[in-house]
Amino acid sequence: MFDFLNKLWYLWILIALAALYQIFEPKIKGWLGEKTISTYLRTLSHENYTVLNDVHLPTDNWTTQIDHIVVSLYGVFVIETKNYKGWILGRENSSQWTQNIYGKKSSFMNPLRQNYAHVKAVEVRISQYTSLPIIPIVAFSSACDLKVKTTNHVVYFHKVCVVIREYKEKFINKHDVESIVALLQDENIKSKEKKKEHVNFVHSKKTEFDYAVANENVLNVVTTLKNAMANTESFSVAQIFLNADLRIKLNQTLLPNNQLYLCVNNCITYHL
Repeated sequence: MFDFLNKLWYLWILIALAALYQIFEPKIKGWLGEKTISTYLRTLSHENYTVLNDVHLPTDNWTTQIDHIVVSLYGVFVIETKNYKGWILGRENSSQWTQNIYGKKSSFMNPLRQNYAHVKAVEVRISQYTSLPIIPIVAFSSACDLKVKTTNHVVYFHKVCVVIREYKEKFINKHDVESIVALLQDENIKSKEKKKEHVNFVHSKKTEFDYAVANENVLNVVTTLKNAMANTESFSVAQIFLNADLRIKLNQTLLPNNQLYLCVNNCITYHL
């Protein structure tokens, strides 16, 4: 029996690899999506466009991670990538969008809002270029079927460069482009330790919020929400707190006429 099992060693390896893939699938898909977009962006003229990938810009208390920034004579393009499959449904002003894979639905943060925080982080750093437009783009894999209602640029991966090339009016010169690129590169946090600190910080804030909700601590919940929304750059972190999962949690753990329930539900309703 032992000899039989020993001969099937390759099956154990495949099982182990499959298990690891299940654990790291979201990160792998995200990485593949970003690499795909990077490949497309390389087709842009090096004379007119400079591409920055995986940029981590510091904010007041943490950092914001931007998948791709393209600096050009025609504007600065801030790109958020989503390597999803299935139907993608959502509206421009919805707090959450929906992924539907053969009837199995899951919610995720509205990427337009997520990218808005990235745009603001870039805007703060190039505020002296008042006439230069910052154009947000959300790019999805062609493995999905986009069914979203928005006037913003929500496109498939292979359409990103098409959108970028549509902008042909020049607002700055090549020297300005070099200056902006240098500025963003100087601000970019390259240290793995700093990036890890950012992830730990966000997780700790979510833990604090969950604890406050679990203990029905109105003051702590309200304080957390206000702090998260006090600064525009905190928008992406506020989204971590205010999402569909929180609505479910409120419905399951708190009474509808409870003061905490009403307070947080109002925050969700009026701020998103």
